[in-house]
Amino acid sequence: MKLRIFSSVIIFLSAYSPLAIIFCIQNYDFEKQEMLHPHIIWPILGLAVVSCIILWATVSLPKVSMAPVTVKSVSNKSSELVSYTIPYMVSFFVIEHWNTQLLISFAFFMFIMFWLTLKTHTIFNNPILAMLGYNIFDVHYEKNGREYQDYWLAKGGRLRKNEQCRIVEISEQLYLVTERNPEV
Repeated sequence: MKLRIFSSVIIFLSAYSPLAIIFCIQNYDFEKQEMLHPHIIWPILGLAVVSCIILWATVSLPKVSMAPVTVKSVSNKSSELVSYTIPYMVSFFVIEHWNTQLLISFAFFMFIMFWLTLKTHTIFNNPILAMLGYNIFDVHYEKNGREYQDYWLAKGGRLRKNEQCRIVEISEQLYLVTERNPEV
């Protein structure tokens, strides 16, 4: 599965945006009531916020979708979010002194995490999407008499076999369900 790199980066960054809040808390001096390294924290927090806004706009704004397709089989992939906890745990042990070597090491670690999630197709497992009410499904479906298999983001409950949906492509092999059981 090949994603457009911009989409992949936005999905990845938004998935780790809560980590930016953890960094803010770790970097805040509560006695002096100031950030210890604002030149590092504010860009990280800004990037996290922008990535979440772009992600939210992508899934929320109305889109023109294709004719309804029929679900043939479906498996839920949202339960695989546990893999996102590793960098959160690492942040509590690594980023305690905020020195340059630790920050560069952590940035390299996050790059490796991005590369692995991209190559192993787990880029879609995103806790921000889950908080917005979206689930990720691996769907076999029928469109114009042909069968396909792709990942779908759907708001709400589990998709069902023979359910009809309107979908729109977000990226290669990733579709957003815009309407379930539409009136044709």
